[in-house]
Amino acid sequence: MPADDQKRSTDVIERFGQLVDSQIETNPALARRLLLTGFKAERLRTQLLPRRELLPSGQLDNRLTLEGVVGALEHPDRMVLTSMFMPSEIFHAMGLYPVIAEAIGDFFSGAQAEQGFVTAAEQRSVPESYCSYHKVLVGATAAGVIAAPRLIANCSVACDANNLTFKWLARHLDCERRYIDVPYDPSEDAVHYVADELRELASAAQDVFNTKLDQRVLSQHVARSIRALDVMERTLPQRAGRTMHTTMTIEMMRSCSMHMMLGTPQVDHLMDLVQQEIPAKTHPYAGLNLLWSHTMPYFSVPLQRAVDNSPLAQIVASEMCFDQFRPGGWRHDAGEPFEHMAERLVYNSYNGPAQRRVDRLLHLARTTQADGAIVFCHWGCKETMGASQLIKAELEDAGFPTLVLDGDGCARRNMPEGQTATRVQAFLEMLQSGRRS
Repeated sequence: MPADDQKRSTDVIERFGQLVDSQIETNPALARRLLLTGFKAERLRTQLLPRRELLPSGQLDNRLTLEGVVGALEHPDRMVLTSMFMPSEIFHAMGLYPVIAEAIGDFFSGAQAEQGFVTAAEQRSVPESYCSYHKVLVGATAAGVIAAPRLIANCSVACDANNLTFKWLARHLDCERRYIDVPYDPSEDAVHYVADELRELASAAQDVFNTKLDQRVLSQHVARSIRALDVMERTLPQRAGRTMHTTMTIEMMRSCSMHMMLGTPQVDHLMDLVQQEIPAKTHPYAGLNLLWSHTMPYFSVPLQRAVDNSPLAQIVASEMCFDQFRPGGWRHDAGEPFEHMAERLVYNSYNGPAQRRVDRLLHLARTTQADGAIVFCHWGCKETMGASQLIKAELEDAGFPTLVLDGDGCARRNMPEGQTATRVQAFLEMLQSGRRS
């Protein structure tokens, strides 16, 4: 997009965000309608005028996450408010709309309306240091911009905010809540324990929505999930040295597709595209290949210039798209849907000690032949901040230079643009110099 057109587009979105902000406390219903109108317009654009520089799978990722958020906002009577790593097949099999804090935060931020919701949360005594994704969710639901859901379902993986936000919302909104406690240490006993919790969740969802869960349909959703995870893993080596035509926005949308939308027919089609397009629609890449850890500040202009469709550097893989993995393969298939979903939680690389994340990142870096890695410490995420130096030390010991970057994947006010630009540029120059030598 030409610079003048991009600036005009940014100015329009900024004014739109200011309009939404002005209505949050005084007229939340209007704020909701404005956001829905904007998201529907963007959804139509992705259908009629998809970004030509993206691969077909990237075009679909954006549309899928939009459809998930729009569906939840349009149908609050069928919405389930849930957390990032929570399996969603139960809800999709019942015709419900699961929506996660990260997707809400991303799209509200994309509308440049996140600050009003952050302020609404802080006015309700949420600390400034709290995760911005969760502050947007708290502010939007507490103000009434997001209608109260009939069910909240969250799990202990991976952040402490999960254990606070959803408990507070359930009490504040007076709605049913189910919590999935995932044991820290992986074992078959832990898998069966979590599977029983998921069965109790399914029973509660049937009662809340007065809808019966068809076990056959659930197994079909889980079968699609297993295939999707298998395709992502099998095509991972094909990324090495190939132009992936990706952006931070699309990588974040892919992480939403692989969690919030996993198991749906749409993601099954997405995997068809992923399998076809890497050998057919990518070409050798001469720039730097970066492994990205944690969330992405996709609105950051310096980072966009550095890694979005750039001939100099690209994100070859992002950690949050590959967290659902068990070394040696899955033990439970679609014939045991609850056990398989439980297995994904218990063995998730974000569950348990930080070493599990380190091992997974090392595998991703080696498989994609990454030149280096960026560990993004998102505002308020104690789990990643605590693990960042261990990740950096072990990746660098293995030969992968690593930059630990502080910022915010959701709220612009916590993203130091000038410092970010300087540090990222210096890191890329160091990687390029190391490659030449």
